[in-house]
Amino acid sequence: MADDIVDELLGQWNELEPDRDWSGIGVVVRIQRLAKLLQQGTERALAPLDLRLWEYDVLSALRRQGPPFQLPAHALARAALLTSGAMTTRIDRLVDKGLVSRLPRAEDRRGVAIILSPAGLELVERALTARMAAAEEQLESIGLDERRALAASLRKLLLAASDPDGPQPS
Repeated sequence: MADDIVDELLGQWNELEPDRDWSGIGVVVRIQRLAKLLQQGTERALAPLDLRLWEYDVLSALRRQGPPFQLPAHALARAALLTSGAMTTRIDRLVDKGLVSRLPRAEDRRGVAIILSPAGLELVERALTARMAAAEEQLESIGLDERRALAASLRKLLLAASDPDGPQPS
C-alpha cells in the first residue's frame, strides 16, 4: 500500500521522537483531512444545484421526517447543533429562496414549524441523488465489507467523542 501525506508527517515525528506511539495522531489527522476532502466533494456535488451544504443539511433534515416534511424550528436547530438565532437566520434565507415556509404551531403559539415547500422538496430530492453519487465516488476505493467495518469503528469513535463521560462500551 502506498504512503500518504500523513505517513510523511508521522515519519518526521518518529525520527524526532521514536519512543512515542504516533498511531493515534495518524488516525486523528487522517480523519481530519478526510473530513475536509469529503466536505469539498459534497460541496462540488451540490454546486450545480446552487445549493450550499448548510442548506442541504436543513432541507434533508426536513425530508427525512416524511410527509408533511416539517419540524419545529427548535428541533432543526438542535439537529444542526446551532443556536436558535443562527437557525433563524438560515431559515430566513431558505424562506427567501422559497424552499421552506414557517407554520404557526397549534399546540405552542410561541413556536413555529418549518415545512418544505414543493420547490424545496424537488430540490432536496435532486440534491440527495447528487449527494449519494458523490459519496459512492468518494468511497469507490473500498468494498462494502470495509465500508461497514469503517462505519462501525467511526460510530464507536463518534459516540465516545460525544459522551463527556468517556468511551462507550463495546
